[in-house]
Amino acid sequence: MDKAVAFSQPGKAVLAYLEVIGDVGSGSAMYPLQEEAVIGREQQDSLGDDQFLCIPEHTISRRHARIRRRGLTYFIEDLHSFNGTFVSGTRLTPGAWRALRDGDELFVSSVQIVFHSLVEPAEDNQPTIITKTVDATEYAKNLEEEAVEAGSASGVTDMQQTVRKLHAMAQVGIALGAVTDETTLTEKIMNFIFDLFPLAERAFILLRKHPEEAPTPVAVRRRDGKPVDPVSVRMSHTIINEVLNKKQSVLSVDTLADRHFGSQESIISQAIRSVMCVPLLLEGECLGLIQVDTSSDPYAFKEQDLEMLTGVCAETAVALRNFQLYSDIERLLDGFVRASVQAIEERDPATAGHSFRVADYAEGLAKAVDRADMPALRKVVFTRDQVREIRYAALLHDFGKVGVREHVLRKEKKLHHTEMRLLEQRFKYAQACLERDAYRKLAETHMEHRLGMTAFCEEKRRIERSLREESVKLARFLDAIRAANEPAISHGEVADLREIIEYAVRDVDGAAMGLIDASEAAALSISKGCLTEEERRQIESHVVDSYSFLILIPWTRDLSSVPGIAHGHHEKLDGSGYPMGLCGDQISMQTRILTICDIYDALTASDRPYKKALPAEQALELIGRECHAGKLDARLFDVFVESRVWAPS
Repeated sequence: MDKAVAFSQPGKAVLAYLEVIGDVGSGSAMYPLQEEAVIGREQQDSLGDDQFLCIPEHTISRRHARIRRRGLTYFIEDLHSFNGTFVSGTRLTPGAWRALRDGDELFVSSVQIVFHSLVEPAEDNQPTIITKTVDATEYAKNLEEEAVEAGSASGVTDMQQTVRKLHAMAQVGIALGAVTDETTLTEKIMNFIFDLFPLAERAFILLRKHPEEAPTPVAVRRRDGKPVDPVSVRMSHTIINEVLNKKQSVLSVDTLADRHFGSQESIISQAIRSVMCVPLLLEGECLGLIQVDTSSDPYAFKEQDLEMLTGVCAETAVALRNFQLYSDIERLLDGFVRASVQAIEERDPATAGHSFRVADYAEGLAKAVDRADMPALRKVVFTRDQVREIRYAALLHDFGKVGVREHVLRKEKKLHHTEMRLLEQRFKYAQACLERDAYRKLAETHMEHRLGMTAFCEEKRRIERSLREESVKLARFLDAIRAANEPAISHGEVADLREIIEYAVRDVDGAAMGLIDASEAAALSISKGCLTEEERRQIESHVVDSYSFLILIPWTRDLSSVPGIAHGHHEKLDGSGYPMGLCGDQISMQTRILTICDIYDALTASDRPYKKALPAEQALELIGRECHAGKLDARLFDVFVESRVWAPS
């Protein structure tokens, strides 16, 4: 009778069977083997009839031995029986697996059993090392070829295995394709490893930071979930060096018996029985490696598992390279932004550092708002990309100042330095004109009336007394102008310049000459700051210029809001801001954050030539007034105060 026909069962393929020699009681002398079977004296309630070979002999232990299939090979293990299990005359070490070949004689105590295989026998029974060099492109091509060949030449089993690999790799590709950071990548890889390889007990990932550096462990996990510190994990450098130096995958079954690895102290000390180690290869460059091992089963992994892990590594290598490229782009963009800000601030050294400080404040405030527990802000959540948007917008919010004329950009007081010097010279000229006119009149009076010495001296004293009075008045006027020239932080009383405006002297031609002209009077009458209306329009235009510049940059989707955030940093909730006069919900939360941080730094900065730095308490008080007036977001300001993002950590 054909054995394969005799043991065929519906829905199950029989690849081997046991022949029990002699009369051992009930049960068939022929026992078909499935995935796993236990040999023992008493039937086990937890095992079905097709999983337990019952030999009711008193010399047989209750659970004597176990047979397990891996691929097309069956292995036998002694379960610490009292009388032992023998294969071809050699007693098995309890817990050690021994591969079976067709015709092997087994003795379970004194009972003889012959193992029969229905498949082609393996050439030898030695542990094997399988090495492969595979990168992402090559692996994908191999899978396609296997899928075609399996359907036509290899039968149902190969087709199922190939479909399983393709399905698993598709799931890996989909999952890894959605990952955007290295930490999440390593976490997902670990999950896949323990799902794909049920017998794996430990897995770790090593990555290179730079091509010339040795890889370092970045993730380590055990199946039991016990935490493992990647820095202190013990690894077999023998296997790692083999993979890195040759850029080849390694599969070693029964590693302790392997002539290639079994004598290595690192493998012995960690009791590694079966291991797979695969390099992360991409275009010939080794980015690191993934190792999966176990200390309990010497035949836990087979070649198909190695191919599966190679596929995972191929997908991982592509993802890692994408991360590297993305990181390079991020560094490039960050360097460009910083260089741009540096170029802006070099035009006005007095405000150097402002944009960088505002960026730090804004980023800190955004994170504080994200953590805030107040009911009004619980729904406000910023992603990592949104925080980056806020930071870049803060760094570039004043970029448009590159188009503002320097004498306006660096203006310290209401009158420019040259205007003030000219005005002071005009006062000296006015003084000289008064003196010239007075002494000319003295000479004309003397010539006309022939004054005597006493009368002349009296007239001279009167003129000089009048000149002193005018000189005091001019000095008072000049002091008033100098006081009015100082910029005010907030709206205050406008200096009364009417007397100065109305005052006039006669120049050398006899024409009336005022001390200040209309443009100077208008500048000195500014109630807040130091800019005239025209100059203020020039400064305010920097917001529009910043936006015009920023929208020319092809921002990625996760940074697309940078121009809009920067554009509105001078808008106010009550509509009194510029350039668009937005109000309320028209102003985004990110822009409101930037506005508060920008105002705070402008008030507290010690490098502004047109004002003294305000203490933090006073600056916060002024911003609080703006919030009370409905111009700024009071909720964000409360978080700003509580989090103290401006304070050095």
